[in-house]
Amino acid sequence: MDIKKILIAIICNLSVVAAVQAGPAMTVSFVKTDTATLVSKETKANIIETVNNVVSFFNEIFYLEQPIELLVGADEGPLYNGDGQIQLPYSFIQEIEDRFNAAQYQDSGVSVAEAVADSLMHTLIHEFAHAVIHSNSIPVLGREEDAADSLASVLLIDFFEGGQEIVISAADLFDLESADRGVISEEDYWDEHSLDSQRYYAAMCHVYGSDPEGYADIPEQLELSIERAELCIEEYSALSRSWQQLLQPILKAEFK
Repeated sequence: MDIKKILIAIICNLSVVAAVQAGPAMTVSFVKTDTATLVSKETKANIIETVNNVVSFFNEIFYLEQPIELLVGADEGPLYNGDGQIQLPYSFIQEIEDRFNAAQYQDSGVSVAEAVADSLMHTLIHEFAHAVIHSNSIPVLGREEDAADSLASVLLIDFFEGGQEIVISAADLFDLESADRGVISEEDYWDEHSLDSQRYYAAMCHVYGSDPEGYADIPEQLELSIERAELCIEEYSALSRSWQQLLQPILKAEFK
């Protein structure tokens, strides 16, 4: 399937979604750029499902205070621009694909295209978190980037089938990025984001905390102490409960 067919399919699908929405909704726009051709055909095909899943999820679950546009093919990003637009460049998708290919990620049992789609879904929900935090004046204690990461994990795990596996792919991307970073500089310490390795461990901790029996191997894999593993369970429970409470004003009645 070529990129033109992919874009047509997405636009047709989202037109139907938008037509049934009452009030502000999330929509998607695509910009044709040369960098789009650098992404593999399999990954492009998975973008359809990923984008549709994320946009449909937001419109089904939340009342939005203002329209949110997802701009695929932006020059910068991924980011929320503070004015109702989530920007996602094709170069970021290509970078994710290159990292998973270099790591031969398919050997894990998850295809590179699936891992890219999983990481992209986590990224889009992370940026959506920034949007709702700003538009709804949701209080955040600590780094907003950490809060956005935690909301992405909670929404994926609590609302999506196989959500833990999606979060694991996203966590593995953080791990790959950390391995490529090399020497940690002063900039890494004062950056608004936690270190990639910290984001990896936090996400994996959330996965274990959400289902200790199903992911009983994670503490040993990460060499966590017994005390830290138990704290992951408490942390995830507190995060899920806290986000549920903070999002009450914009959650549709059937999801409260």
